[in-house]
Amino acid sequence: MEEEVWQADRSHLVWGLAKEIDADPNSITVVVAEADETVVSAGWVRFPTNTGFATLWGGSTLPQWRRKGIYRALVNYRARLAEQRGRTLMQVDCSEDSRPILQRLGLVPVTTTTPYVYTP
Repeated sequence: MEEEVWQADRSHLVWGLAKEIDADPNSITVVVAEADETVVSAGWVRFPTNTGFATLWGGSTLPQWRRKGIYRALVNYRARLAEQRGRTLMQVDCSEDSRPILQRLGLVPVTTTTPYVYTP
């Protein structure tokens, strides 16, 4: 699903997320939405230790399943997980497609990031 959404190799997510879960199952939760046994959307929430933060990652939805409230539902679900753990702050590094949805859900942008690729 991730590879179809982003048109790039995302195989690193499988071993990377599995490694995180194995190291500390309480530090991350991966959530998916399925239709007829097909993953149509996915995201994960990390719970950094000794902070009030939960951080949202992933949040990808197959193009044909967008505009149906699935991404919104996954954000809400992950926010409830954070609330259940006493996390009062949420951090999301989102795409421009996700920004308006997150703002409608009450998240407020406080800064932006600029990704760079280091090639010495």
